[in-house]
Amino acid sequence: MANKRLESEEARAKELLKESLPALITGGAGDDPAGVLTYTVVGATTGFSQLWLLVLSTPMLAAANSMAARIAVAAHDGLAAVVRKRYGRAAALIIVLVLAIANIATIAADAAGVASALQIATGVRWEFFVPLILVSLLVVLHRGYTQIKRILVFLTAVLLAYVAAAIMAKPDWAALLQATFAPHIGGHKAWTMASLGLLGTTISPYLLFWQAGEEVEELQEGITIQASETGLGVWPGMVYSNLIAFFIIVAAAMTIHAGGGHIQSVADAAQALAPLGKAGVAIFIVGIVGSGLLALPVLAGSTAYAIAELMGWPEGFGARGAHARGFLVVLVAALGGGMLISLWPNFRPAEALYYSQVLDGVLLPVLMLILLVLSNDRRVVGSAKNPLWVNGIAAFTILIAFAADAAALVLH
Repeated sequence: MANKRLESEEARAKELLKESLPALITGGAGDDPAGVLTYTVVGATTGFSQLWLLVLSTPMLAAANSMAARIAVAAHDGLAAVVRKRYGRAAALIIVLVLAIANIATIAADAAGVASALQIATGVRWEFFVPLILVSLLVVLHRGYTQIKRILVFLTAVLLAYVAAAIMAKPDWAALLQATFAPHIGGHKAWTMASLGLLGTTISPYLLFWQAGEEVEELQEGITIQASETGLGVWPGMVYSNLIAFFIIVAAAMTIHAGGGHIQSVADAAQALAPLGKAGVAIFIVGIVGSGLLALPVLAGSTAYAIAELMGWPEGFGARGAHARGFLVVLVAALGGGMLISLWPNFRPAEALYYSQVLDGVLLPVLMLILLVLSNDRRVVGSAKNPLWVNGIAAFTILIAFAADAAALVLH
């Protein structure tokens, strides 16, 4: 009896690990170049004053991913397909178009961010590297992104160096703890924009569509996932992502903000790792390149998932057949289109990285409302509706995000 119980627990642990992997990849992709720079800007412009908002965003992020995963597992469809079947093609088309615009803007920014990191390493102008990044990604996708992405997740672990940098900068721990647990709201435009960027980069729309698409692919591969238990698997990736984000903000606050500096280029953001000495620049380059190569296919993939679901095409990196080409064409077009935009004259990588996340913050309340409605609709999820904690956090997230949008509108 004891052996059977142990075998059952081991099997459940393996299933939970399989369920957690998409969320871990999602979490790793969340700290992409746009995310790293945005968190650095938050720390550089507002100091510790938004740490409480980041802490609050962790359960918000987990709730959002839980809802996206729950909908996908219960309906055996991605988010765009569920919206199309439930509310019609027109409603799905609007959502997909908005997502595609936001995603391609972030692809342009992330590609420029990776290229800028390579410029720091080589001294060669960043524009030279953009076509090389595109070719490299196409080779990776052709050889099998499913295997490569697991390696890239571990490559993003170099961003944990921000933990060391923050500690070595010797922050005032009493002030840090107070800022973490005692909310403070700034009344100026820079603070409001930073809050939108923080929310937008932490709970990015593309990550939610990707999470749902990955869950559907796991189901197609025969992995058993219970819709009622999807909340368990999303936590590891979310905590991992926000732990890194927390210390990026602290490190930037202790270096750039404390020194009265500003971020005008991607190279300026590397100053947050100054406590690590010369190694800090190398770690910054590896982290930006690794996270960018992980995130760019995720961005393009979430766009391809959404459009394939809208059109009713087979989807996923392992999709086969004539119609599966549509998914791959959209994937390549999204990558190519974003990188073409990044080569536009006077394109400024640092500004693009930051404001692409502010745009995601503006879109957040509407997306959360859609997820909340769908994940409580019995015609979509059956009996696997959201637990009370998810509904409560989702409603709170919508209120916070709408308030941030309204404040930005008034102050601007």
